[in-house]
Amino acid sequence: MTQDTRQPQLLYKLDDKPPVLGAAFVGFQHLLAIIGGILTAPFLIALGMGLNAEDSAYVISSALVVSGFATLIQINRVGMLGAGLLSIQGTSFAFIGIMIFAYQKLALNMTSGEALGAIFGSSAACAVLMLVLSLFIRQLKSIITTNVAGATIILIGLSLVQSTLQNLVGSFNTAGGLEGSGVSHLVLAAVVFVVIAVVANLHQVWLRLSSITIGLVIGILAALQMGVADFSGVTEGDILFVPEFSRYPLSLDIQVMVLIMPIFLVSAMESIGDITATNNLSGLKTGTPDYWLRIRGGIMATAFSSFIAALFCTFPSTTFSQNNGVIRLTGVCSRYVGNYVAGFLVLLGCLPIVTAVFQRIPSEVIFGATLLMFMLVVVSGFRVVEMAQPKARDWTVVGLAIVLGYVISMFIDRVPNLSPEIVILFQFPVSTGALVALILEFVIPSGDADASD
Repeated sequence: MTQDTRQPQLLYKLDDKPPVLGAAFVGFQHLLAIIGGILTAPFLIALGMGLNAEDSAYVISSALVVSGFATLIQINRVGMLGAGLLSIQGTSFAFIGIMIFAYQKLALNMTSGEALGAIFGSSAACAVLMLVLSLFIRQLKSIITTNVAGATIILIGLSLVQSTLQNLVGSFNTAGGLEGSGVSHLVLAAVVFVVIAVVANLHQVWLRLSSITIGLVIGILAALQMGVADFSGVTEGDILFVPEFSRYPLSLDIQVMVLIMPIFLVSAMESIGDITATNNLSGLKTGTPDYWLRIRGGIMATAFSSFIAALFCTFPSTTFSQNNGVIRLTGVCSRYVGNYVAGFLVLLGCLPIVTAVFQRIPSEVIFGATLLMFMLVVVSGFRVVEMAQPKARDWTVVGLAIVLGYVISMFIDRVPNLSPEIVILFQFPVSTGALVALILEFVIPSGDADASD
């Protein structure tokens, strides 16, 4: 959740229409702030699943196109759908770990296409459920507390950091380790990591907002210099990409639904924070009836766009907090700028060469970039908890949820007489930790803890 909610000096307000060139330029700045993330999330999921090049290219291109249409819905308020703010949509990092985990379990007894169909079908069902729950967003927010959301976000970040480090070790070993070129591959990842970390802390705000994109570009140039990147043949193949409806046979798997639904809920809570920040930066009041209509519409839009994403066989969508930084910097909160961002996303998604180039980026470059991003996810989880001015009880809930989430997931398969279905449900630490946090919120009394503070 973004914390940058202070209102800037606005040059163009929410319903103002900037000149075409000016709006397109600001829209391009928004694109630079998010494009690295939107491309990276489906790429990492596809990589973790071990999908072939064709399927990987499809889910990445489809993610870009769906993100564009989802942004149009979010900013233009189609019926009840949409916050009506300059809020940009994109593929969510929160789903990376659970999608890979679910696929690996399904692929033990299914073909790749069937496993993908089960994941997308189950994701569509969760999105529909989330669409219904968004009608009761105030009540839902009181159940998915800051402790539950914070613990889950921390677990998401920790699991992604862990998998990224494992991938880097795998790249090191594949490249021959110390005796081969393994060290140079690790150096490449380190270069990207350091570049993004340095650029993200510069005084020049434009550079900070584009730090991920800059880091990826520097990493690509370094990889070319080292001779570990090959972009030949990227112009071959189709000229135009069009998403396919139900490319894989969609099916429903209750286990997968139970696994990913907690992530949908926590992602919705993050979106509330993003939309609230955008609302404040747009000079609008918080807590009013109009505010809650925007929140409800925004969460409904993310659920609806995730449903559409599943039908076109790509991964769930959410709001991006980076764009609030661009609003603060430019002083432009006009939602019409979002139309240009959406157009850029659809255009890039419809050009297969964009995905082809991204797929050729050495994995070490991607891992170097995402390692820092996922560390920041962990930090953001702690900040979510800190925002609520936590007491000792709150940190107890968060700490126990994190520890038990990992402990249960590591040892659940050793518990006798448990069905394989139960074991699978508790083997992923994020969803397990979220469930533990939810239970602890009701089990651990708040009065005693408060009195001891």
